[in-house]
Amino acid sequence: MPDGAEFQRSFAQAVASKRPPRGMAPAFAVYRNTWLKGLLDALGANFPTVAMILGPEAFKAVAIEFARDHRPDTPILALYGGDLPDFLAVHHGGGEIPYLRDVAALDRLWTESFFAPDAPALRPQDYTSLRPVEMFGLRPKLHPAARIGRFETPAVTIWQAHRAEGEFEEIEPEWRAERALVSRRGAAVSVTLLDEAAYKILIEIGGGRTLGSAIAAAADAHPGSDLAAGVSTIIASGALTGAAKERE
Repeated sequence: MPDGAEFQRSFAQAVASKRPPRGMAPAFAVYRNTWLKGLLDALGANFPTVAMILGPEAFKAVAIEFARDHRPDTPILALYGGDLPDFLAVHHGGGEIPYLRDVAALDRLWTESFFAPDAPALRPQDYTSLRPVEMFGLRPKLHPAARIGRFETPAVTIWQAHRAEGEFEEIEPEWRAERALVSRRGAAVSVTLLDEAAYKILIEIGGGRTLGSAIAAAADAHPGSDLAAGVSTIIASGALTGAAKERE
């Protein structure tokens, strides 16, 4: 007779298997259906924009197919579905909707930002008392809740249109690559559309550069960009933390 641990493993495998075990008691189907419904509910909650784009029936079909092949690797279902964006990229629905994978990735970044650890965010007033040489010598870090995304589709514009308050209005965004900053202030997560220069600044800061050298790198890569506006957007979003004065 199997011990308790072995029984639990066997039971869990039977619940999560694609096909019900032979001779399954009718009551056992309750566990299988409850397990699957839990995963589908989690995917719907974790990828609400994808669900809106696909519609209830199409999303349910995709979610069932995904859940059958992707078991949770954590008991925290709020974090379930990390592989869904790549799954959508090769799924028939992803081929018909070329921006769907990127929108799913934005949904995922939103979730990661919401559940990320907290830290004191640098505020605009933290910079006002600094001389330019002091500000450029700061070496901030990306906030633990900050996420950066680069997409070859107008996914940010599409995501924001679906997540805006009020009734959804049809849009026809210009088909171009977009960059996003996902950040959190308190419990509020925001998604900000970035230009190339602001995105470059964040990439450089994430690589350990000082604020001054990050701005210089963005100026070299994207001459003519409004760097002051980009820096203001980054700081106002709460995307930076832990600055220390240094000399270059």
